[in-house]
Amino acid sequence: MLLDNFSDKVLVQNFLNGDNKSFEVLLSRHKSRVFAFIMSKVKNRDITEDIFQDTFIKVINSLQK
Repeated sequence: MLLDNFSDKVLVQNFLNGDNKSFEVLLSRHKSRVFAFIMSKVKNRDITEDIFQDTFIKVINSLQK
């Protein structure tokens, strides 16, 4: 099953059903844009990495609720 071809909605549903690979695909799909957005506001790589990590932890927690 090639997950890269699935929509974000399907990947989220798969993740909620226990497929962690689906979240990895979502993360890789959106990582550069989210990171670039945070970096444009913060302008510090270390802080950006921390905020980026916190952001995706919150995404995971929100999806699982």
